[in-house]
Amino acid sequence: MNYRKTFLQALFIFCKDRNMDIDKIASLSSINIHDLNSKSRYKVTNHQMETLWKNIVHFSNDKLTGLHFGAAMQLAALNAVGQIIQTSSTVKEALQHAGTLLHLITDYYTMLIEEQSKTFSVSFIKNKGYEKFPCSMKHIGDFLVTFTLYEMRGLLLTNPEPIKIGIPSFHKDYKAEYEIIFNCRVSKSENYSINFKKEFLATPIITANYEIQTLLLNQIHQLQQPQKLKGSFSRRIFNYLITNSYLYAMSIEAVAGNFNMSVRTLQRKLKEEGISYLVIVEEVRKTLAIHYIENSSSSVKEIAAIIGYSEPSAFVRAFKKWTGITPSAYRT
Repeated sequence: MNYRKTFLQALFIFCKDRNMDIDKIASLSSINIHDLNSKSRYKVTNHQMETLWKNIVHFSNDKLTGLHFGAAMQLAALNAVGQIIQTSSTVKEALQHAGTLLHLITDYYTMLIEEQSKTFSVSFIKNKGYEKFPCSMKHIGDFLVTFTLYEMRGLLLTNPEPIKIGIPSFHKDYKAEYEIIFNCRVSKSENYSINFKKEFLATPIITANYEIQTLLLNQIHQLQQPQKLKGSFSRRIFNYLITNSYLYAMSIEAVAGNFNMSVRTLQRKLKEEGISYLVIVEEVRKTLAIHYIENSSSSVKEIAAIIGYSEPSAFVRAFKKWTGITPSAYRT
């Protein structure tokens, strides 16, 4: 599989979801989208990638594009995740195998796992020889550290809580947004790094989540047709939540940041369409719950956790409100 091509396709989808003119961006970056989607061996040079990232940042006016992309790309990397799951039983093994696959996505960084007495770190070390591409190096580095953390959430039934995160591109003006994205302390560092408590390495991977991810990927287009939502912006929010739904509850702050707008602006745009963010979240949960109960073998407890319920009993009550019967009865 051409992972760099998949990465690039996902990046253009990310831009399109944010109402950016991807044809114009591709043209200005000397990239042919038709060839990208049709030719299995399509390649993009480092110079093209540098120009592409500069254009994306310019047209989005988003200095944290790489971070936002990393938080949104889980499904696009599903095939790589599948390989990791097949050869891993714990977080440590999954990270080790992920490190061996990194060169399939980028030559800019090498992944390093270091264990200390009470903690361990996952770092992305800059490789020499790519200093002429500072923009793409920054945003791909931002992507990697965010993607690593968020993808762990798709492999576990616990929310990984990092102790701290270091990023070379740290800027104090974005401190609040960093904390929304990572939910921990973020500081400037020489290399990209994530620190966890050491015992987290032994956490088992829940392979049922991969079944959920595969199921979601295979039928995502059918799910992205919310009958209840009429406004174009509310549908965009719904579709974003659907494609980034497994295992963690997406806060309104994180969603607003990913769309490069304030929470107040997001709420105002939804109000203009006669709907609230909480109503959209409820519709997402309902859609996913029914879909997973009908099509997966995952337990009610697993499905409850995946769509953001800390207690299965709360999920059962919500499901009965949506359908009139319990999840088990519905499945039967």
